[in-house]
Amino acid sequence: MARMPASVRTFRAGALLAALGLAGLLAACGGGGPPADTGVEGIVTVGPMCPVVQAGQECPDAPYAASLTVVLASGRIVARASAADDGSYRIALDAGDYLLQAEASDGGPFPASAGYPFSVLEGAWTRVDVTLDSGIR
Repeated sequence: MARMPASVRTFRAGALLAALGLAGLLAACGGGGPPADTGVEGIVTVGPMCPVVQAGQECPDAPYAASLTVVLASGRIVARASAADDGSYRIALDAGDYLLQAEASDGGPFPASAGYPFSVLEGAWTRVDVTLDSGIR
């Protein structure tokens, strides 16, 4: 059997090392995101919807398609999402402690909200319902 030239052996060894390195990087990335059975979900509403709320008069809060941001205590943003037109949202997250921030979908100052701290347990969905202040008084 003929022996391969040194340059071919070096090329093959380099290609093998590169392939192994790439496989290691892909394995370290973990496959691309949080588990599908863990995260935060809820409904976003805005209110009050009437300029003057009177006893006996219905004036329920309305669903709102807010822009949502999930932040770690360090301030690092880990997820961005939008609530649906019916106000519902679901964001897959790893187990941990987070802050949910909801903002006006158009970037304006209203509706507004304080942040909502929450914890996610492995294999569970945490319910966080968000109420935004419409600014109507």
